[in-house]
Amino acid sequence: MLKLIKLELERNHVRTYVTPSIIIALSMLGILYLFAYLPQLEPDDKDMQLFIGYNNLIPLFAVLNMAAFCVLSAVMYSKFIIDDYSGKRPLLLFSYPVSRKKILLSKLSVVSIFTILSLVISDVLIFTIFGVTERFIPLVNEPFTVAFMLLALKTTIIMAFISASIGIIAVAIGFIKKSVPSTIVTAVLLGSLMCNILVNATLNIGTLYLIALIVIIVGILSSINLMHKVHSMEVE
Repeated sequence: MLKLIKLELERNHVRTYVTPSIIIALSMLGILYLFAYLPQLEPDDKDMQLFIGYNNLIPLFAVLNMAAFCVLSAVMYSKFIIDDYSGKRPLLLFSYPVSRKKILLSKLSVVSIFTILSLVISDVLIFTIFGVTERFIPLVNEPFTVAFMLLALKTTIIMAFISASIGIIAVAIGFIKKSVPSTIVTAVLLGSLMCNILVNATLNIGTLYLIALIVIIVGILSSINLMHKVHSMEVE
């Protein structure tokens, strides 16, 4: 399996997706500063209460970042799976003396691991930078403590697995017609839907865990369904 994963890394040039990850991270860092500054613009506006305090800022930021990486995940899956299993391209994959399911699993593993690691690393760096600057130019009306950093890390890990799972669900839907646009649009729609659900759920950690578990289970079932389809497909 490790050899297959290494092969996928070489074939699909995963490093090309590092730049989009960095762009997302920089954009999200700017959005975090914007969120923190918004209450100062309209201090009497009740809607601004959503952006006051780290207990509000961290979940809100994490949900938005999750949606961004959902789309990146879908773009990667489109390249790794939709493109590779379209037209005559499966001939090359099926010529390998390896199980079709293992080849697909290696593709799913590469994209999922990349998505999870990219999201976690970007969030850790973002909150570290934000926490340091808060010591000198505070925007939030409370100190950024270790407890808040742990909250950010815990929320980030949950969102990372949700993001990877939504990517798998999106490619499973896009695989029906082997359509790249369908895969990406599905990821955008699912990411937007999860944003609406998770913004409220993050206030209750038990509900957040439940939603994450459901999404991960659906992602696993979607990957199993994909494996069955690839195992039984015939080259056009």
